[in-house]
Amino acid sequence: MSKLRLTHLSFIGKGVPDATVEFGSGLTVIYGASDTGKSYIVEAIDFMLGRKALKSIPEAEPYSTILLSMILPDDTALTLERSIQGGSFRAYRGEFMSAPNTAPDFTLAAAHGQASSTKDSLSGFLLRQIGLDGRQIRKNKRNETVPLSFRNLCFLCIIDETKMQAATPPALSGQYTTATAEISTLKLLLQGDDDSAIAQDAGAVERRKIGRGKAEVLEVVIRDLKETLLSADGPLELNEQLSRLNNSIQEHTSAIDSILDSRTGVASEHASAVRVYSNHQARLEEVSELISRFSLLLAKYDSDLDRLEMVREAGSLLGYFRPGVCVFCGAEVEHQAADVHSAEEISAFGESVLVEIQKTSMLREDLLSTLSDLQTQEQRLRSSILGSTATIQQLRQQINAFDEELQPQRVAIQDLVNVRSDIESKLATYAQIEKLEALRATVQPEDPENLPTPTGLNEKVLIELAASIKEVLHQWSVPIADSVTYSKSANDLFVGDQARGSRGKGVRSILHAAFTLGLAQYCFDRDLEHPGFVVLDSPLITYREPEPGVSEGPSEEEFASVADAFYFYIDFQFDGQCIVVENTDPPANLSDEVKLVHFTKRRDFGRYGFFPVPV
Repeated sequence: MSKLRLTHLSFIGKGVPDATVEFGSGLTVIYGASDTGKSYIVEAIDFMLGRKALKSIPEAEPYSTILLSMILPDDTALTLERSIQGGSFRAYRGEFMSAPNTAPDFTLAAAHGQASSTKDSLSGFLLRQIGLDGRQIRKNKRNETVPLSFRNLCFLCIIDETKMQAATPPALSGQYTTATAEISTLKLLLQGDDDSAIAQDAGAVERRKIGRGKAEVLEVVIRDLKETLLSADGPLELNEQLSRLNNSIQEHTSAIDSILDSRTGVASEHASAVRVYSNHQARLEEVSELISRFSLLLAKYDSDLDRLEMVREAGSLLGYFRPGVCVFCGAEVEHQAADVHSAEEISAFGESVLVEIQKTSMLREDLLSTLSDLQTQEQRLRSSILGSTATIQQLRQQINAFDEELQPQRVAIQDLVNVRSDIESKLATYAQIEKLEALRATVQPEDPENLPTPTGLNEKVLIELAASIKEVLHQWSVPIADSVTYSKSANDLFVGDQARGSRGKGVRSILHAAFTLGLAQYCFDRDLEHPGFVVLDSPLITYREPEPGVSEGPSEEEFASVADAFYFYIDFQFDGQCIVVENTDPPANLSDEVKLVHFTKRRDFGRYGFFPVPV
């Protein structure tokens, strides 16, 4: 049979050292510390074999190109080059560990359906290499068929950690719309015959024309929505995060409300103090203005009194206020006429000056009393204003302290609200995808009546497949593998009369690995077409940890036995290439042909990880 063999994977970037991992011809074990790029290698291999997109991680940002080299069935080497952003492939004959400096020998379209008369697709090229080009698989119950894609085969030989642990049957993705094609692909590998000869419903073409536009639009929308969720957690995890965020937001809101209540009370006191200050300041201005005016009036009174006193003193000194020579005309007393000037007039003038002095003095005394009251009031107002100023400053300091306390709370709650908005958006996207997938199912044509039922999986073949898987589990010394069957109705593996999907994730992982290797070995033993390699991500790690408090399940000794036997089986009995990614160390006594790649996550010892660590 024809097999492919992967030889190395390299990431190339400008100004950074290449990130390369080489694969052995048989077993390759990539193991070591977590978060060192082991699972990313699995994703990159899948990407270089036709997957549409590769998850973006910070370590890969400096790199622009990926190389994947392989040995073809005719023993010639081929290197595939692809942009890390996706797109078509450039193919070079020969093995290149670094970026080729020559033009590619040919180019390959990324998608199987993008091939043309002048340009082959990667899928078509690889299928020809292993003898599966031109095969047809059934895609639905109406017996409509589509060309086999190499991506259909990758689903059965490249198993990431999520798929390894999933409760869905190993040969199925869990998507209703792809289940028929997935079973047909398994049948093709097991039995060697495709579905090109099955009868198709006569009305299927017409119904397909009617529903194709809707289905294609929905498919594009669903795919685009799923691409926005490539790095997102699942709905369950997002709902848990949302619940925790709402609790945190409520706590911050309560804290802010408490601070705001205190601040509102202080702000009210501050406003009251400002009003008192403003009223006193206005009254002080009025009082100061009155004091200024009354001081001018007092000065006028003092001036009048001085003038009157001067007149009185001058009159006394000059005798103006005594009988004698007339002060008006200078006549002697004996010559004074009563009808012109009298002596009483002179006395009356003196008395009037005295009366004016007394009146002005009384007014001055009243004014002094008023000024005294105003000055006392002015002192009280100034004292009150000083007190109000101190109170206002103290209250303003308290308000500022509350504002400083509120600021980090507001920033924190805004950050939480932003995160909540992002999570709600992702949950809404999940809900939208679910609705669109349900809608997509409704636009599919109804199952036609009286359509001939195509030949399904052969019971004898399934018995032989189960025997192959049982032999693998027996070689691994798995304690639960007393009986192994493959259910045609459930399309699941039953071990010990219990479906794989109903077991814990540790057992599900080891059984998925056994299915993948057993299927490959089944094909090798019967010279049936198979890609020739399998990639397993974390088949053993969860098998080591039974649920707390449960007495059943493997002990530490049993786990060590199963893990060692797992590697020994692949090393000495598996006839294809197998790349295993694990956290735990493999046994020390494997053969020299085994390729070991150890990531230490230490700068001072061994290899840090897949991507070189900047110095």
